[in-house]
Amino acid sequence: MAAPAPASSPVRPSSPVRRWLPAIAMLLLSFISYVDRSVLSILSPTILADLHLSAQQYGEAILVFSLCYMAANPIWGWVMDRRGLFWTCFAAVGLWSLASGSHAMMTGLLTMSVFRGVLGFGEGATFPAGLKTVSETLPAEQRSFGLALAYSGGSLGAALTPLIVTPLAIHYGWRAAFVFTAVVGALWLVLWLGLRIAGIYPPKHVQPVEEAGRLVARWNRDLFATAAIYGLGAAPLAFGLYATPLYLSRVLHVSQASLGHMLWVPPAGWEVGYLVFGRLSDLRRRRTTSRPFGVFLFLMVASFLITVVPMFTSVPVVLTLFFLEMFFAGGFVVFALADGASVQPKQNAAFLAGFSISSWALLTGLLLPWLGRLFDQKHYSATLWIVSLCPPVGVALWRLLRRAEVHQ
Repeated sequence: MAAPAPASSPVRPSSPVRRWLPAIAMLLLSFISYVDRSVLSILSPTILADLHLSAQQYGEAILVFSLCYMAANPIWGWVMDRRGLFWTCFAAVGLWSLASGSHAMMTGLLTMSVFRGVLGFGEGATFPAGLKTVSETLPAEQRSFGLALAYSGGSLGAALTPLIVTPLAIHYGWRAAFVFTAVVGALWLVLWLGLRIAGIYPPKHVQPVEEAGRLVARWNRDLFATAAIYGLGAAPLAFGLYATPLYLSRVLHVSQASLGHMLWVPPAGWEVGYLVFGRLSDLRRRRTTSRPFGVFLFLMVASFLITVVPMFTSVPVVLTLFFLEMFFAGGFVVFALADGASVQPKQNAAFLAGFSISSWALLTGLLLPWLGRLFDQKHYSATLWIVSLCPPVGVALWRLLRRAEVHQ
């Protein structure tokens, strides 16, 4: 049962427009986080060639990012739950913007790994902030769509970044693209300060340290069930982001310039998936409080669509399949966190998101070097099957770990 909000919880904005402004701020936050993390993957064919790195080494650098991101998510979530959102986000965005801009100085695997690690640690604040914000500012029947809106900036950033950075890299070199990301981060910090000055968000109090009972309530079966289905169900998102450019360039021989015009397609599926499944989750909540096992089964079956990619040599068909892969993975994200938040105390929302996203970061960090090696060996079908089998394992673990009912 979700605990009632403490007396010191922030006052919700009075007008409908003001009520949604915090979620929109989180949309911009997640947008910038994926602009910053997507540049390397989009320009990976050029950067790997320039720095004389293999796909396996690239996967190792992504592993460093993922491990730091994994560690940072629950840390940032814990700090937000205890000390408030505003300055926590300010520090995190400042840190990762500096790290992203530093990618312009990469000379090899070591510098790539160090900069990716700091970037990953800073970006760990992104999605805990999103769930915490919508949990505090929106009524229960609007939170799934609010969460989808807040998180959709990530998919929007992944979709739009190729259209922005590819021409920039072609005209000014790939290093200039990373300088651009630092500037974008600085602009968000200015906007974030503006929200505080305008008195829109966030709260100005500091929540008291949780008592031992609340700490016990934070660690329960549903926390691990949410982490399992989020981490494994959303695994295709990481594959879509990091592997699509390499698959299109190596298998279908798409040039770097052409990639810039088409890499928005798979993340667009992610964006649409967030919004569609966010709305469906809210509609479902108004009719029933049962756990969404049937929804997870449907998403699990749909995840196998990606395995037919090697049957086609048409670029539009392959892009459509990657689009659908990320569309259904977006559904796993929304329904997993909506279900998890419905059975956790609201004051633990940031930690729930951070812990769940850490499971995703750990899984993708372990998978990507292995998948990169399979790519180097041209075992593309095996790679796709491995990715598609992750959601069924997540559903099985969720079914095993979850509590039977949502208690209202």
